[in-house]
Amino acid sequence: MKKTIAFVLSAFLFAALCLQPVCALPSVLGDLQEVPEGQIVKVDDFEKGNYWIWAAFDWEQYGPAKISTAARVSSLWASQGKCSLECRFIPSYKDSDKDGTYYMDYRWNFSGGRYLVMDIFNPEKYSFDFAVVLQTTENWEWKELTIVRVEPGKHTVVLSLDKAGDTLSLVQRINVCYRELTPMEGKFYVDDIRIVK
Repeated sequence: MKKTIAFVLSAFLFAALCLQPVCALPSVLGDLQEVPEGQIVKVDDFEKGNYWIWAAFDWEQYGPAKISTAARVSSLWASQGKCSLECRFIPSYKDSDKDGTYYMDYRWNFSGGRYLVMDIFNPEKYSFDFAVVLQTTENWEWKELTIVRVEPGKHTVVLSLDKAGDTLSLVQRINVCYRELTPMEGKFYVDDIRIVK
């Protein structure tokens, strides 16, 4: 009898261990149902410091104040390595926007790029909309990629670069944008931003 109980318990334990990784796999959101194959160009893995800024009240020159409050490197979650970008936000308020924006300036050449891919973790209990905007050319043209709904949990976001057209040879800014669906104070994490050619 003891051997039967031990066998049943070990079988349940084995099944639980085997099924857990399948449940823990992140979902893929965006323009594809899976991460595309191709040459990978690393944009930022957040392992060598923080070059990101958040837009707040100082963006009033462009419209209502943003609800983003911080963009900092964190070791609380990472999809690879030890760190990710923690993006904090507050609930919208009268006269504010419903968006939070976190951005990095550089002069990238993404020529030949087909997809922008990144990992994202929403630890909050509510969903939000998520977008990436590239600002390209010397005129800083605004190229918004596909908007995705981010449910609680871990996801990989795959966004086609088709909307950027032939302007990928000069990308001056990457904007990561949170769009409020339910007012809340919280955060989300972004990691392993890369281009797939």
